[in-house]
Amino acid sequence: MKLPPFEYLKASTLEEAVSVLAADEDAHVLAGGQSLIPLLALRLARPSVLVDITGLGFDGVGVFDGADAGTAAGAGASGGADPGGERLALGALVRQRRIELDPAIGAACPLLADAVRHVGYPATRNLGTLGGCLAHADPASELAAAAVALGGEVLASGPAGERRLSCVELADGYFTTTLERGEILTQVELPVAGARHGAAWCEWAPRSHDFALAGVGVALELDGGGACARVAAAACSIGGAPLELGAVLAEAGLLGASSVPPALVAAVASSVEAAAGEVLAGGTSDERAELAGLLAGRASLLAFERASTAALARVS
Repeated sequence: MKLPPFEYLKASTLEEAVSVLAADEDAHVLAGGQSLIPLLALRLARPSVLVDITGLGFDGVGVFDGADAGTAAGAGASGGADPGGERLALGALVRQRRIELDPAIGAACPLLADAVRHVGYPATRNLGTLGGCLAHADPASELAAAAVALGGEVLASGPAGERRLSCVELADGYFTTTLERGEILTQVELPVAGARHGAAWCEWAPRSHDFALAGVGVALELDGGGACARVAAAACSIGGAPLELGAVLAEAGLLGASSVPPALVAAVASSVEAAAGEVLAGGTSDERAELAGLLAGRASLLAFERASTAALARVS
């Protein structure tokens, strides 16, 4: 399908890109283009100018101490993630396929690596970027939900300078973010997994590689005695933004548990179903909320099994 007319600018500096975007409310950032180009083809987006930021170098990966926030994956940074660090910094232009295949990223952030395998096809993941995905704010986005679950943060640069946002603050409803006019998302930061970490992403879609009707990611850490010391979780496709579920799973009994018996799986499922039902009032909420609960129970069980395996491997 033929695209609507627009001007094209290959930005040579971040300042140039920000200036153009701030001056024209109809200008749009072009990163991977995996989500934007189909919208153009369907005439659901009609930008006056596309500002291509792919040459600005925000494709690095690195690990840094939390005290050095904001410095690790800017322009020119490169290399793999070291799971011994505290925070994993991913440049906004890091391709989804790299997140899927880079073993260092997978070791540092297993939930993100598990979730990205459910995003479209390998061909689309070759084009799609992490930052572009978060800025697109599709409520069905696995990566956005994983970032919310993990308590991730993003850096955004705009006319007023750089600011830091939590991924919860970034999402602002269906295909909407709190990025201000002229702001560009440049970096995503996530906590690095510990030695007794386990994570799992589970979802259901009507067809393979299709958008999920519901998806749930769970990440947890075991203490030295094998009990769950921390739990984080979130769901996609439940409302207009990722639904944070860490507190729900903790209250359901997963926090402090030394195993996940069927009764606990059922308790997690029931609690998540109730939380999702509150968001999905009306329409198909009952079926989708029930599905989210079942997926949460499955993801919790799988995450605990993986954490236990990691703990045993560390002992041996």
